[in-house]
Amino acid sequence: MTVRYNLISYLVGDGIKNIAKNKKSTVTAITIMVVTMLTVGICMVIGENVNAILGKMEQEYPLEVFLKDDITVSEKDNLENEIRNIEYVNPNITYITKEEAYHKALEKVGKDTVMIAGYNENNHPFPPSFIITFTNLEKVDEVANQIEALDNVTGTTRDDQKDNTKSLTKLDRNVNIALFAIGGLLVVFSIIIIGNTIKLTVHARRKEISIMKYVGATNNFIRAPFVVEGIIIGLISSLISLMALAGLYVWIKNNIIGSGLESWLNNLGVSSGLKLLDFSQMFTQITLIFLAMGIGIGVFGSMRSMRKYLKV
Repeated sequence: MTVRYNLISYLVGDGIKNIAKNKKSTVTAITIMVVTMLTVGICMVIGENVNAILGKMEQEYPLEVFLKDDITVSEKDNLENEIRNIEYVNPNITYITKEEAYHKALEKVGKDTVMIAGYNENNHPFPPSFIITFTNLEKVDEVANQIEALDNVTGTTRDDQKDNTKSLTKLDRNVNIALFAIGGLLVVFSIIIIGNTIKLTVHARRKEISIMKYVGATNNFIRAPFVVEGIIIGLISSLISLMALAGLYVWIKNNIIGSGLESWLNNLGVSSGLKLLDFSQMFTQITLIFLAMGIGIGVFGSMRSMRKYLKV
């Protein structure tokens, strides 16, 4: 137990000494990793917010289904059950009576316009309807086709909303693809830079490594301090990145994006209750990913940089 403890202490201590001896290269490595993690973190929070907003919008984005004027109560109930059983339709369906449809028209086009046309609550062309929402916004056309084929249905508002639904689903796909590509490229770039940084340390100690090889030291024993160095650099970078990302996100959310997002959602006809996620909702996931990135990049960069010098 004592021997093992002394060995671990030596390896960790040697890794820390490497960092202290190479301050400039260490600072360079940490800076690059922090920039990389911040960029990946920004991509993550954008993706998480886009997915959360679109997921909420899928549940609230309305499609109005117009019914025949003379539909009976039993026909209305049967139709509602048929619609509710269609895949991708949320079970909460709102029924709009003819009277309610008239008052909605008053709010939308103005009382004077309706009155001039000679309409009143008992005499108007506005039909009763159902308001439905979706579990998957990409399936609007598929669901609308099924609904429009049902008895007592005269039409839907899908044509009026087609551009908005296509824009939202396209945005979701494009954002996820772009963020994944950017994150992947940055990780590869960071591994290369960290590897080259640690390679400078390894190169400076190449004679010492050769001597250790000749006296029987194993590759793992020689490699361990440099791996520890990579892990420490990764952990420091992860902590700095996490604090910087949290501060940046909270500032941008409170001072820049909040009001603009609410205005955009209102223009789409979606409830203004949708807001950006709190950083605390993403904290655990981001922390785990940053730690995995930091340790993973540090270890892989160290292993990669030592291959040449271990071949003695």
